[in-house]
Amino acid sequence: MLLLDSSVWIDAYRGRLTEATRFVEMRDDHEEIATTGIIFQEVLQGFRNQSEFEHMRQAMWSTLILEPRELSTYEVAAQLYRTARAAGLTIRKPNDCLIAAIALEHGALLVHNDRDFVALAQVAPALMIYPGRPN
Repeated sequence: MLLLDSSVWIDAYRGRLTEATRFVEMRDDHEEIATTGIIFQEVLQGFRNQSEFEHMRQAMWSTLILEPRELSTYEVAAQLYRTARAAGLTIRKPNDCLIAAIALEHGALLVHNDRDFVALAQVAPALMIYPGRPN
């Protein structure tokens, strides 16, 4: 299962070829695409044009929606933020910690174009991301 971050949804919509969008295009057809409520919101709130909003809304509704299973997911997100900060890593968007916690909880590969996830993967080895960790 591929959990697409808002950065990938937006890049794909705009026709930007990135490592992440190429990866999604080349995926196995049986690999399920997923999103979360927060990603759904992040993507849709940026559309000014109603028809573009509706088009993306329909595309996102056609995916698997992953949500936190319990309040403890938010605790994991907070701990990810704290661990990164203690390691000297700056997480610019706390929502990314929640997205990472959801990916961990569901065992999803988080496909992104966002340096926050690279930082989070450094402190959470179980977090699977693409593109992956720098060497």
